[in-house]
Amino acid sequence: MSQTPYQPPGGQYMPNGRPRPGAPSSAPASPSFQSDPRYVDYGNPRAYDTSVRPASGLTAARYAPAQIQRPEQAQPQSAWSTQMRRVQEVAQHGSKLPTVSILVWIAAVVLGIALLLVLGFFFLLFVTTSSANPVWWPVTAFIASFSLVVIALVMTLADRWDPQPFPLLVIAVFWGAAIAAFSSYWINSFNSWLTWIVTGSEVAVAFVGPVISAPLVEETTKGLGLLLLMVLARRYFNGPLDGLIYGSLIGGGFAFTENIIYYTRGLEEAGGAGVLVMFIMRGVLNIFGHAIYTSATGILVGFVARKWGTAMGFLVFIPALIPGMLLHGMWNLGATVGGGLLFTIVLFGLEAVLSLLWMGVIVALIWDESRLTRVRLGDYANQGWLTHEEVDMLATWKGRREGKRWANQIGAKPVMKRFIRESADLASIRQRLLADGANPKVTSTETHLLGRLTSNRQELLSHTR
Repeated sequence: MSQTPYQPPGGQYMPNGRPRPGAPSSAPASPSFQSDPRYVDYGNPRAYDTSVRPASGLTAARYAPAQIQRPEQAQPQSAWSTQMRRVQEVAQHGSKLPTVSILVWIAAVVLGIALLLVLGFFFLLFVTTSSANPVWWPVTAFIASFSLVVIALVMTLADRWDPQPFPLLVIAVFWGAAIAAFSSYWINSFNSWLTWIVTGSEVAVAFVGPVISAPLVEETTKGLGLLLLMVLARRYFNGPLDGLIYGSLIGGGFAFTENIIYYTRGLEEAGGAGVLVMFIMRGVLNIFGHAIYTSATGILVGFVARKWGTAMGFLVFIPALIPGMLLHGMWNLGATVGGGLLFTIVLFGLEAVLSLLWMGVIVALIWDESRLTRVRLGDYANQGWLTHEEVDMLATWKGRREGKRWANQIGAKPVMKRFIRESADLASIRQRLLADGANPKVTSTETHLLGRLTSNRQELLSHTR
């Protein structure tokens, strides 16, 4: 099979091979492994710019800006840039997920136990207050899991660029299904009772409960799960895509428990037909409702934390709840005051449009994440840690695909997949160092990942010999 050198798409050279006007001919003190040492401007889009920060106050950076240190010795020549080989088909295997601290695993176990207790409570409530056969409760729970499975599958696709640790994804689901759903149930019940005491009107209770109390309470309890994830693992909460993924899973877990309640109510009122109608309305036509509302909060919190640091990510929490609350309240308002077949069709039609827009946002955020990875890895390439060809391999979908195919030919595909995953993690760490400053703990993580980067490059090179 022929061996074809891989050429980077772009950089500082024009199509005719001449340097772009004003481009420096090389990076200062560039290591000797580059046959044509050069500096490449990967750009600094405003979305990733962290230079605009207040000089004082709560949102000021605690640490000085983090600078990239040059490698102590020249890195070995990249096997990728000199021995690129392509194959037509190659088996795709899932990437090994990153590890997390023991505290995260403890939180996942505690929330799992909490979920079992919550589901047990609603089962006992159903048994003691309903005349229906108790065997129907597990059936409704199984039907309610459909929407959660679909949301989880969508998030799995959205999480392919830089996969999140599995325990954090589990925590997101368990928080929504247990803590957020259970606390919202009691707070909403209390607010409805309080409205009845004050007004004595069932109409007021039917309006205040779903239109005012539910959006305010439920979006707050779900959103607190995002703050918990930032506390437990800020390293993996690095931007709007991460916020969307965690928020959607929290919303999906919440919808799972809430749908059990609604499906059992439909069973009590109209039997199996009632369950079917509720499933079509909530589990099919409005399947992404809670995921959309909470992901809106996650996107805003993630964007602010990436751009202005962790402190601002926490401070923006209350304003970040507003879009989800408004969308939730508008939906509940339409479902409460509306009526008739035409109105119902329009209402669910608007929900379908919102779901399509949400899917478009997911695609845009995946592209944004890949662009950020390329910009931040470009910083390291300009200091001599990587070649610019490797940046294109690690930070583009095409480059990753071709890199895996080439690595498969030399028996190093697991190494390549690890190289890709840890490089994406390194890019996220660099962005955090820019936003939060040179936090010693984060700086040590960067040093560790740079060591892993060098090790991965050397291991790839050893497979080519």
